[in-house]
Amino acid sequence: MKKSLVALAVLAASGAAMAQSSVTLWGVVDAAVSRASQNGVSKTYMTTSGNTSSQLGFRGTEDLGGGMSASFWLEAGLLNDTGAGATAGALAFNRRSTMDLASGKVALRLGRDYTPSFWNHTVFDPFGTLGAGAGSNITLGAGSNGAAGANPATAARSNNSITMLYNVAANGGSHALGSTGVYGSLMYALHENASSANTNVGKYTGGRVGYAMGPLNAAVSYAVSQGANGAVANSQYKEFNLAGSYDLGVAKAVAHFGTNNSDVASTKHTHWGVGATFPVGAGAIPVSYNRVKQNNAASTGADQLAIGYVYNLSKRTAVYTTYSRIGNKNGGNYTFLGGNGGGNPGLAAGGANGSAFDLGLKHSF
Repeated sequence: MKKSLVALAVLAASGAAMAQSSVTLWGVVDAAVSRASQNGVSKTYMTTSGNTSSQLGFRGTEDLGGGMSASFWLEAGLLNDTGAGATAGALAFNRRSTMDLASGKVALRLGRDYTPSFWNHTVFDPFGTLGAGAGSNITLGAGSNGAAGANPATAARSNNSITMLYNVAANGGSHALGSTGVYGSLMYALHENASSANTNVGKYTGGRVGYAMGPLNAAVSYAVSQGANGAVANSQYKEFNLAGSYDLGVAKAVAHFGTNNSDVASTKHTHWGVGATFPVGAGAIPVSYNRVKQNNAASTGADQLAIGYVYNLSKRTAVYTTYSRIGNKNGGNYTFLGGNGGGNPGLAAGGANGSAFDLGLKHSF
């Protein structure tokens, strides 16, 4: 009898705790057969994340009372074409690993997260910076200021970050609105180098502020990060971008403009782009045009035109296809980056034009 009473007490206590907390397991598996051709080289391969990043995640929230909550988010990238994780083949929470403390519209976030300056690249890209049509192929692509370059190590995400958020979804992405109106984020990332090293490489300071109401959504961001670009061992990388969208009903139109620059001469890149997503029955047609130009003597640059089609078989499953063409100009070396750390075709651009095609299937759970 006493054991039964103890068991009931334990169940009651755990039930009370569960009523205040929630943990969610989720994931996305996205697989595509792709082909890329450039500079006399072609490659057919299976890739991931042509429409939505393949991922496995855990998130949870506890109600602390008085309008306060604590939450965590752990998100790992998957390369489902090989079964490997996206971090050197290992499964690690490389996409996001954060803790939040929130009250009302304000939240404090700690950990590895997307930088505020990255969100305008992806939110206002009809292809979401994924697959063959990703605008980031050229807006965050080649050159000394490219996402793969030594300088902007924080082009997409930053380790050791401290972020203040306003009017974003509780324990959501720092781009996901909590409600309409003004929203924003401010991030500072610690470089964690010893003072004796005399370097701030890895430091990031940036912010983003936007406004969303009805069919309009627009945001501006600015960031400064420390890197190692060429002969300047502790150079600053500065990024500015402005972007917006307007839902016309028959289409959602987007546009963006931005620059990135460093302490190295002739490394300023200016990019802009326009695009739209046209709803068609149970699917949609995304289209985009992007252009980038460097301020060097040759005016190195590229443009990219992309078109696709996504058909939703259900709320969680979709088939998609994308075609994209990159035109390098004056020695530009832009190519197709792939997504989620995998699927990079590895083609040497060398100033040549190129094209890429995806045909894929994605499922969310």
